[in-house]
Amino acid sequence: MGRALLALTLHARLFREVPPHLGEFVARMPEAFNARGYIGEIHPTGTADENQIGGHNALLRGLSEYYRWRGDPRALAAIRSVVRGLMLPVRPLFAQYPDRLLKELVKAEAIGLTVRQATGPWRGLSTDIGTVFFTLDGLTQAYLCERTPELRALIETMIARFAEIDSVAIRAQTHATLTTLRGIFRWWREVDPRPELLELVRGRFAAYRRLAQTENHANTNWFGRPDWTEPCAVVDSLMLAVQLWSATGDGELLEEAHRIFYNAFLFGQRPGGGFGCDLCVGHNGQRYLAPHPKIFEAAWCCTMRGAEGFASAARHAWWHNGADGIALPFYFGGNVRLHLAEGDIELAQDSEYPMRGRVSLRVVRGRSTTPVELRWFAPTWSPPESFRVARNGAEISVGREERWAVVRTPLATGDVVVAEFAVKFGAVSLQNAVHLPGERRWAHGPLLLALSAEEREAMPGEFGGSEEFLALGAARYRCVRTGREIAPLPALTEMNESTARAQRVQVVFPRRAP
Repeated sequence: MGRALLALTLHARLFREVPPHLGEFVARMPEAFNARGYIGEIHPTGTADENQIGGHNALLRGLSEYYRWRGDPRALAAIRSVVRGLMLPVRPLFAQYPDRLLKELVKAEAIGLTVRQATGPWRGLSTDIGTVFFTLDGLTQAYLCERTPELRALIETMIARFAEIDSVAIRAQTHATLTTLRGIFRWWREVDPRPELLELVRGRFAAYRRLAQTENHANTNWFGRPDWTEPCAVVDSLMLAVQLWSATGDGELLEEAHRIFYNAFLFGQRPGGGFGCDLCVGHNGQRYLAPHPKIFEAAWCCTMRGAEGFASAARHAWWHNGADGIALPFYFGGNVRLHLAEGDIELAQDSEYPMRGRVSLRVVRGRSTTPVELRWFAPTWSPPESFRVARNGAEISVGREERWAVVRTPLATGDVVVAEFAVKFGAVSLQNAVHLPGERRWAHGPLLLALSAEEREAMPGEFGGSEEFLALGAARYRCVRTGREIAPLPALTEMNESTARAQRVQVVFPRRAP
């Protein structure tokens, strides 16, 4: 229910259209609540169920997004009901949160199970290990809707307890970990800008990337247990990478966001539009990427979080750069309106990236006699020195900074500004070479390139490191020695289900001996 409300609200905000049933969704929500104002069983005072608490995270997110958008008092009343009835009473219990027991909860499935405890305040623990903390995402956003000292105290207690726990040692669920980090990041950015909070988020995200990412930049569902990926966590990692880049200016994080979007997020979308889990390529000797045969689509959670992933990508497609300019951290296309001192300017973006390095901006309306600064992201595969920018066909001067190409130009209705730049092809190192030492991947810009299982079977033999390739266009390359072709990961959403289920492509390759 919460994920559906969140997805519908984000979609409505993005397209400025209110679905006719959205208001009824919020109005009738209390019908699902128990006598204390939340969903599910009422546990004895002084006890709690971790899955029940964590299960309200998306509900708080959805209600908070809706309330901050529409100002609907019914949504605020529902937020108050959940916070007061379920959340605030558990604050004293976090001192006894049994983190030493968590690594024993090894019987985990795609849907988190509840392991009952006979003693102690935590009568139910989740096999989605650490899931109680990811409620920080919903709680911190609820706090922005209504700032109460009681809720602040709960949030600060939860952050402090999370910081004490070693996510790797307890084999925490990566989705739970990343969602928790997004909540702590929101708290740091909006409420409490202590440096140690930002460092906590940065450090845990770095550990996730080092230990629990797959070679197509998705996630292993737990630390130390690479059974399947989970698009919920992929969405979280995409959002976190962009948020941390915005806070630190670290361009490598923005590059990582590009890789996550094109290789993990898009591959996770299924023919019906939903999202599902994949094999953990790069772990346990796995060189092939394929949909997980038993969790082809996770409609109960990942499909709706996929909607948030697309909404987040749309929000981040343009980035205001002070009063007189804009940055383009991605090249997704679309329109934007700049609010300048001289009036509004509307821009339309047309992009051939990442297949080709060509992005154009057309001024739909408006005029600026003073120069507008346009900042174009220049990742390592498209370095700043490769950028050439022209306005109405006439080349203009390009300033080059680390990972950015910068131009300043006046704009008027009808103007077209075109940036052309390199998109490099070559071998790239593994995310974690411990699992498959001495092996590598091939990439065209941010796009990982793969060899289909059918082509490998038709042309057996080694295919590895120091090869010569012929560019075929559309990010496809043919190995001169073997005649095999590598291409971007297949778009499962464009296939029928039976074809999509059968996809299996090699993305990790051993180096060929000279």
